[in-house]
Amino acid sequence: MDIQKFQQKLTEVCELGEKNGKVLKPEQIKECFGELDLDKSQLIKILQYLKLKGISIEGAEEISATSQTGPEEVSEEKEEKVPLTAEEEAYLKEYLEGLEEQEQGERSAEELFELLSKGDAQAQAELSQKYLHAAAEMAVEMNCEEIFIADLIQEANISLLMALGEEEPEEKDEKWLLGRIRCGIRHAIEEQTQRKFEDDYLVAKVEKLEAAVRELTEDEEDESSKFSVEELAIILDMDEEEIRDVLRLTGDDK
Repeated sequence: MDIQKFQQKLTEVCELGEKNGKVLKPEQIKECFGELDLDKSQLIKILQYLKLKGISIEGAEEISATSQTGPEEVSEEKEEKVPLTAEEEAYLKEYLEGLEEQEQGERSAEELFELLSKGDAQAQAELSQKYLHAAAEMAVEMNCEEIFIADLIQEANISLLMALGEEEPEEKDEKWLLGRIRCGIRHAIEEQTQRKFEDDYLVAKVEKLEAAVRELTEDEEDESSKFSVEELAIILDMDEEEIRDVLRLTGDDK
């Protein structure tokens, strides 16, 4: 199925970028995704995803120059902070107010980190409480359109708790903890962004097939004139199993 091939290609191009020192050439992108017949907007999204993974593209304008969004615009858009919606603002206000009502320990972060390195469970609990606000602020700073801020804050909190439970490194401090929270948030964004790419790609495939079938049957009202999956595969130059998968999604596989 094409969506599986897309997932495989996306993984392959990321691995290739890692091997090449986080740098890829346009030719490598085209070679990897060429057979999937992606449009310019989809290629732009792939570039954005690679940028999120820390992989840069040499001469990215060769892929996106003819699109309405130039490479410079893509870069600026990706770096621009995504504002919260009114619903997210309301949630954040209520959430932060709830944190303020919770009691905070009197011990300093430095003292708690020192105790944490000695395996003090109470220090771990106090640090988790002390850094919930910072985790929420970081989630807001890294906000993206793909994830509701409540879910992103939850990911930040999970990363906070997991980091405090780690055995390594032995010496822990605030910089280390905030770095682990940031990595956790970024990982969640990467996963959701990839999932959205895959969903968008599959939707595009469905729309393409639906449009093709409509065009083929536009003037045909007789039930007997409907094309079989095998015939559609020949006419549209698509794999039979791929067509069946798409038809299942549209409910036309009866």
